[in-house]
Amino acid sequence: MQPKADPAEEGEAAHGDEAKGGAAKKGEKKGDKKGGDHGGGGEEADPTLGVIKEGPDGVTFYTLPDMVVNVQSTNGRPTLLKLKLTLEMHDHDLATSLQSEFPRMQDMFQGFLREVRPEELQGSAGTHQLKTEILRRVNMVAAPGKVDAVLIEEMLVQ
Repeated sequence: MQPKADPAEEGEAAHGDEAKGGAAKKGEKKGDKKGGDHGGGGEEADPTLGVIKEGPDGVTFYTLPDMVVNVQSTNGRPTLLKLKLTLEMHDHDLATSLQSEFPRMQDMFQGFLREVRPEELQGSAGTHQLKTEILRRVNMVAAPGKVDAVLIEEMLVQ
């Protein structure tokens, strides 16, 4: 399996440190269950698990680490899909829980995305279908919680 972390995420770690202050207060109990750092709510300091930020009107955003996947190509040439996704929800504790479940989600995404063909991603219909399928899979992991939306921040097919 290919590593999914991108060196560009080091810049995101700084943003995660800013959001960590509020997130650590709300998610301390969850952090204790993770077995991670127990001092000062350091559960979000690891950029390989993504970054949780508070948004407007009680919304929480969980930005996943960049994913790079080989996708099926009809011409036999290697084709890569790079995705940067953010999950939107109204439950901060759910975001913290999903962050600890990221390896499971990543595995689920890998299996699904490897079967996607580049032509299926073209146009707004392709993007909508991709978001719908990812949301469905994320909500299987989040149950009984609910993620409201998948936001595609970056999608590159090469």
